[in-house]
Amino acid sequence: MLDFLRAWLFPSACAACDVAGPALCVACAPSLADALDFEIDGVPAFALGVYDDALRKAIVAMKRGERDPLDAFVELLVARAPVVGTLVPMPTSRRRAAARGFDQSVEIARRLALRRNLSCAHVLEKHGGAQAGLGRGARLAASGRFRVRRGVALPDRATLVDDVVTTGATAADAIATLRAAGVRVRRIVAVARTAG
Repeated sequence: MLDFLRAWLFPSACAACDVAGPALCVACAPSLADALDFEIDGVPAFALGVYDDALRKAIVAMKRGERDPLDAFVELLVARAPVVGTLVPMPTSRRRAAARGFDQSVEIARRLALRRNLSCAHVLEKHGGAQAGLGRGARLAASGRFRVRRGVALPDRATLVDDVVTTGATAADAIATLRAAGVRVRRIVAVARTAG
């Protein structure tokens, strides 16, 4: 009932151009040609596109608490993202998740797992402050941002899921944490990657 009322009071529109319809319209969504393949610590990685223009606007809307872009991102990832094993989200800090009402990486991984009939395991927890506003050097120098949650069953193979890859340092930190726990990280999937 609440979803119906919300949709009636606040109809969905593209987060980038405001045209009525899905949260990322066909004109604003990244194309297949925009997809990026790269590598972090020897692990193949994939992003739908560069963190810029329309994709950036939709991600910023999501980070401000709008849930509509989540489904738009998942639709694109379902069709395009190569995954191996269990999906493992790279969570944000508890403070950030509480402020926006959800953890975007956890939600993307959960929804992607449901759509692709895969397992999803929330095995990592983040500690320390947010990286927003930190320069490249500070991001690269940070380490120990993740730990394995107590009492969780660890998958044998995993695909890390994140919203934005900036320097790759956070993903490298998550990879190191999972490898130390005996998990083989086979892929990284993100909505976007910053240019450069």
